[in-house]
Amino acid sequence: MRGGAAALAPRALRPRGIAKAAVQPQPPSEPAQPTKKRRTAVSGSAKSGAAKSAAKIASASTDAPSWFERYAGSMSAEYKHYMRTEWGFPKRGDRPLFEKLSLEGAQAGLSWATILAKREAYRRAFHGFDLERCAAMTDAEIERLLTDGTTGRDAIVKNRAKVVSVRTNARAILRLIADAKGPAPAHGHFDAFLWSFVGGEPVINAWPSFADIPSESEVGNAMAKALKANGFAFVGPKCCYSLMQSCGLVVDHPAGTPEHAAALKRSG
Repeated sequence: MRGGAAALAPRALRPRGIAKAAVQPQPPSEPAQPTKKRRTAVSGSAKSGAAKSAAKIASASTDAPSWFERYAGSMSAEYKHYMRTEWGFPKRGDRPLFEKLSLEGAQAGLSWATILAKREAYRRAFHGFDLERCAAMTDAEIERLLTDGTTGRDAIVKNRAKVVSVRTNARAILRLIADAKGPAPAHGHFDAFLWSFVGGEPVINAWPSFADIPSESEVGNAMAKALKANGFAFVGPKCCYSLMQSCGLVVDHPAGTPEHAAALKRSG
């Protein structure tokens, strides 16, 4: 993995011994976010699948069933819009990535559709995912979030460990920023740390079908290990790979789908 985590990570969180890793296909956990230079990670079978399905792209209708419409809650307009306009799109910046990390942690054991429906509730509860305000949350504030009586879309998931992890991770990110050496990267220190695991630019895969999309990878495992070692919580291997997928560090829309074609076009 040229120019990967060890090269770009802030000094205080520089992971060691990370090698370029092959991805082992297994069912996805979510639906389980441009650069001039495009990198792809394509197996021989993936290339074949991409070639066979390329002719289908031009005639694909946005009204036709999408590959992801097999997951819980995926038939809602909200879910479809998210998958077509956010999932696999490069997401940059410390705050946006902190938000997504928090939502991925909240998703553990649940469907993404459940958390997506509650996203605005999470933004209200956690001060728009402002790092300083989340890091400064008191135990009393957390207790109020757990006992405020809200339900449905207006409620966050009232799991104490998940709620506390938002404060824990905000504090970990602020330590990363405080300990980093040199000028701040364009998108922030936490952004630079996460994106370093893919060399700073999206990896566009070309899976022949949805069944080939993995829920973990060795790179995601390395990210999880590095985050845990530096005090982060709810950052297991599946959570980290799901973060990579949703934030466009990797693009895992199957080859031949309109979403995959759009990702190729975005990357130039």
